[in-house]
Amino acid sequence: MSTLINKDPVYHILKLLQEQGEPHFRQIGMDERDFIVALQHIHEAGYTDRTGNGLSQAGLNYINGYERRTYDSLN
Repeated sequence: MSTLINKDPVYHILKLLQEQGEPHFRQIGMDERDFIVALQHIHEAGYTDRTGNGLSQAGLNYINGYERRTYDSLN
């Protein structure tokens, strides 16, 4: 998954939120400041639900769109 973080840290964080709950910057190999900026973007874009513990439909759509584009680019 380290290739994914180079391409899109927002996707990587959203995927971890979906699978494990709250990720930690060390868990995904990001600088703490970059991680905080990505989390702020995720929150401001509405990718998490109101509680901040789960993903909104927009967050799920982001994951699905990214995975679809990645799959399409490989084929």
